[in-house]
Amino acid sequence: MAAPLIAEGALRQATITGVQRQPDGLHLVSAEGTTFRADRVVLCGGAWSAALARQVGDHIPLDTERGYHLEFDLQDTLLNRPCCPVESAFYMTPMAGRLRVAGTVELGSINDPANPQRFDYLERHVRRVMGLTQPVARKWLGFRPSLPDSLPVIGPSPNEPRMIYAFGHQHLGLTLAGATGQLVADCIAGKAPRWLDSFSVQRF
Repeated sequence: MAAPLIAEGALRQATITGVQRQPDGLHLVSAEGTTFRADRVVLCGGAWSAALARQVGDHIPLDTERGYHLEFDLQDTLLNRPCCPVESAFYMTPMAGRLRVAGTVELGSINDPANPQRFDYLERHVRRVMGLTQPVARKWLGFRPSLPDSLPVIGPSPNEPRMIYAFGHQHLGLTLAGATGQLVADCIAGKAPRWLDSFSVQRF
């Protein structure tokens, strides 16, 4: 079903760095300098959403809960389900030929460098629990977009109603994606429930 839409240009991938408010719509400027025009824009850029929201006049106190990840390449399957050593507070998840280790919460900016002590903590404890001798194959840092009241921002911008917000879901972005998508569609169709005001950016 998606293929014909993609062939007609319904899906375009670009890094958007600018939003310009124009009479004929919102103009999105990419890092490469290309401009895309849209009647409506759904801003669901996770931890990077606040910078674009500022360009339409909304200052949103979005920060990130940073999570650290390690992966080991394994020939043998050591686990058949996700497990958590409760005393060490991290999760081990078996994947195809890999073991993913993830955990910790660290408040910090998307621009701050990774804290090597967090990676060391995960590696030290997973080796203790699982007896691993393999080297770490991959490590990375992820950003959970979070707001002071632990609720997401969902709904139109008060300064630019053509911009619909949908971000700030903390650890539950994938879990709540379907419900959030329905609410965004309701906003665009003019059918948003009144209780959605609780998620408005105007609460800050």
